[in-house]
This record gives sequence, C-alpha cells and structure tokens, in this order.
Amino acid sequence: MKKMVPALKKLRAYWGSQIVVLLLHRPQKPYLPFRTNPLHPKVRTELSREDQAAITIQCAYRKHLAQKERTRRIKEKEEYAALMDKLQKEAFLAMVKREQEQARREREKEEEQRRKRQEELKRRKQMLEAAFEGDIEEMKAVLKEVGDVLSREGVGHDDRGKAVRLKSHMAMVECADANGNTPLSEASGGGHPAAIKFLIENGAHPNCKGAFGRTPLYRAAFGGHLAAVEMLLQHGSDPRIYADDGNTPEQVASLDAVVDVLRSWDINLTDAMLKKMEAEQQRRAQEAQKQKEAETKRMAANVQELQKEQERCQKELQRAYCDLNRRITEHDKCERKKMDKTEITLQAIKDAETLVDELRLAAEKAEEKLALARLELREQTQEEEGELPGLKCPVAELHDVLLKDVGDRIQADGRWPLVIDPSGQAATFLRYQDTNYLDTLNPAHMQPDRVRLALLGALRFGKPLVFDMREIDMFETVKRQLDSIQPELAQDLLSKNLLNKDKFLSLIRPGDGPEYNRNQFQISRTIHFKVFFVTKTKRPPDSQLQTLLPIQVLLPKDRY
Repeated sequence: MKKMVPALKKLRAYWGSQIVVLLLHRPQKPYLPFRTNPLHPKVRTELSREDQAAITIQCAYRKHLAQKERTRRIKEKEEYAALMDKLQKEAFLAMVKREQEQARREREKEEEQRRKRQEELKRRKQMLEAAFEGDIEEMKAVLKEVGDVLSREGVGHDDRGKAVRLKSHMAMVECADANGNTPLSEASGGGHPAAIKFLIENGAHPNCKGAFGRTPLYRAAFGGHLAAVEMLLQHGSDPRIYADDGNTPEQVASLDAVVDVLRSWDINLTDAMLKKMEAEQQRRAQEAQKQKEAETKRMAANVQELQKEQERCQKELQRAYCDLNRRITEHDKCERKKMDKTEITLQAIKDAETLVDELRLAAEKAEEKLALARLELREQTQEEEGELPGLKCPVAELHDVLLKDVGDRIQADGRWPLVIDPSGQAATFLRYQDTNYLDTLNPAHMQPDRVRLALLGALRFGKPLVFDMREIDMFETVKRQLDSIQPELAQDLLSKNLLNKDKFLSLIRPGDGPEYNRNQFQISRTIHFKVFFVTKTKRPPDSQLQTLLPIQVLLPKDRY
C-alpha cells in the first residue's frame, strides 16, 4: 500500500479525491465460490455501482502499472543491447588496434629483413667480383664486414658467438651466383693462384661444382692458367671429376703445359688430401651438431626462464586485481555508511587501476617474449606449432554453441568448454546471461563457501557455472579452491563424476536453508548444468587444452 501512495497522489491531483476513494474501496458483500473473480459477469451484476467503479479503476491502474513495467523492461532490454553493441565495438576496435600494431611490427621486420638481404647480395657480388679479379684485399674487407655486422647485432665471441661467426664466414666464402659458381670457381676462371690459396685456406671446397658441373680445376685448365692449376692440385682438387659435358680437366685443357701437369700428377696425393678433407668435414659436422645441441639446450633454458618471468608477472597482476577489488569494496562500505573518506578511497581505486594497467602491459610483453623464444626453439628443432584443437565459434553464435549446444558437439566431446577469447566479449556475454558467474581474480568470488553455493545453485536451477580467468592462468587456483570445499571435488567436477548418483548432494550443509533442500534438486534441471572456463590468453597451457574442450571465439572482422 505504501508503494501506491505516490501514484494515488497523482491520481487525486489529476482526477480529484473521489476517484481515490473508489480506488481504495473494497466490496463488502460476501462471495460465493464461483464469485472469487470480480470480473465474472454474474459477480458484476451483484456488485454496487461503487464496487464496479472501484474494480474498473483498479483494473485500469493495474494495466497502467503493467504498461509501465513493460516500458521499463523494454528500456532495459534496449540498454542491454546497446551495451553489448558498445562492448562488441570496443572489443573489435581493440582487436583492430592490436592487429594494426602487429602488422606494423611485421612490416618493419620485413623491411629490416629485406634490407639485410640486399646488403647480403651486395656483399656476395663484391666477393665474387673480387675473386674473379684476384683482389685479396677486397675479399678480406668483405669478410671483415660480415664480422662487423654480427658484432652490431650483438653476437659475441663466446662458443655460441664463434659458431655463428664461423657459419656466416663460410656462407660468404662459399656463396654462389645465379649459375652456381663460387668465389673459388671465379678465382680459378680468372687464373689467380694467390686468391685460390686464400679462399681454400678460409674453408672453400676445392672440388665444388658450378655451372654445367664444372669444378674450379676444370675452369682453370680450360682457361690455360697453369699456376692456378698447380695451386688447385696442391690443395686437393681432383682431376678425375667429369663435368656435365663428360670431359675431365685434362681433356679441356687449352695448353700443352697444363695437360702435362695433369697427366704427371700423382693421384695418390689427391686421395690422401681428399681423405684428410673428409675427416676435417666430419669433424666440423660433429662440432656443428654439438653446437646445435648446446644451442637447443640454451634456448630451452631461456624458454623456462621466460616462462618463470611470465608466471611472476601473472602473479603480480593477480595480486593487483585482488587489491583493486578490495579498494572497491572499501569504497562501497564508505558510501553505504556515508563516511567522509570517499575521496581517499576513490583515489586508492585510481592508483590500483593504474597499477593493474602497468602490470597487465608487463604481462603482455612477457608473454610476447615467451612466444618469440618458443618460436626460435621450434625453428631450431624444426618443429611446427599446430593450430589450437577444439571448436571455433563466431561471437554472434555464442548462445547457440555454448548455452544451447546446437549439434551436441560439447556433449559428444565429454569435456567442459574452455572459451578462448582475447577480446573479452565471451566473458561479458556470459556475465549478462542466466549464469552463476565467478570472477577468479576477485577474492570475494573465490571464497570456498561462495563457490560451493554457486555450484549448488547452478546444479539446482540447471544453468552454467562460469569461471572467468581473464588473462591470468587461474586454473590451478580454481582447482585448489574446489578441493578446499571437499577433497577431490575438482577432479569429480572436471570428470563429471559429481553428477553421478547425485554425488553433489554431499555439498549441502545444514545451514544452507530450505532452498537447498535435497528435494529441490530435480534431474530435469540438473541435466542442463554446465561449467565454462573463460580465458583471454591466446594460447592457454597444454594442461588446460587437454583437460578442457577449447572453443576459440572469432570476431566479425568485416562488420564495422
């Protein structure tokens, strides 16, 4: 009656005091059983005019209240739709911004790689031209430039740095042009014995094949360069190797002196040098393998260190979230008690939000470093990272996929869903649905008794229980909280054993109240019970991907 007083005042102001008297009037005549409804035609005929007027006004007023309630609900629905649309736009813009930033970084990386390739091609061209001209000083300058580039890139002189420098050095010494000719082949074709000696001493292979399968000795003999032929023979060039045209160096020699040298050469010397070179190549291959294994171990250790750093950043971010929630709770208490400390609590909330933003940025950087280190390790071990397993779901179909399970794909899998959504839209969607939502970063939400009641409530009404982990790995924390309620509760919940034989009834406590009575849990409702884990991490840990069913949320890129 007290709630109707404002409305009655308005009615009296508009229609007069008599209408209010009729509105408050109650018929005094006793009713027969069939007369319980005052709108029944027989009842209306037996009522007085005042009673009929009161009923008419009451019906009109109730209609007015119903229309007002309908208008309020329509407005709430519109506001909710507008909020969801706003959040979706904000998430989409945030995603676009991230993609633009990533595209900018990739573009800069590609430009840097393109610049390095152009410089590398330029050095190779200089090396080949200097070798053909016999310019040893120019070749030394090119090799020195290779070392300087590595120094600028931060490559040291330790065992790892020496291996990287040796690899780059050999790549330049044995570089090839478009026809496959190496600097040693060019120096042999130009007839420069000093350049040939320099290149072989720096690791060039004396029997490498270039265009048309011709060796450096073949080109030197064909050009009639006697000194070059003698230098190549003395350093292990094999005169028995055939080119693609089926000729040996002796058969294509353009000078008789060259033919005589090739015929008189002791082939046993070549065999001895070839064995020595093969042994040296095997030694280098073994050293390279050892170095690769050591580099792999170093990368694996680096990944572990970065993973620890990421976990540390996530723990700090988790503590910052908890502190922010405490500040908000303190501010709410101050407002309820009308204390004079609201300005202080508001400032504390702003400081906590600033700290959360800083730590979130640090956690994102740590995650990027870890992802890059893992990528380098996979490239080192030649392993490929596959796509995430599970399902993919557009954000507009969350209701059909998660809540309705259209196609029974979640039920067929048998695992609870792990919703992967870096934009955060899935968490917002589930928060505003008929779910029992728990923010795992809010200490109040993770109190054991609150988690227990949320679980029981979801089971009683047959609705989803949502654990929002945000961008932090809170999976183990959730399991620990569940186990603190009842031993092995986490395993029973994840394996769905909790639903067998009404095992969940063991969670009921004597002081829970009549709404949690055993008779309140009906199988027609409990069969619709679900558990959702929501994360903003792009690639959750493998333990979560195996225990839960991954569902990637896809944003509509071309909607806006």
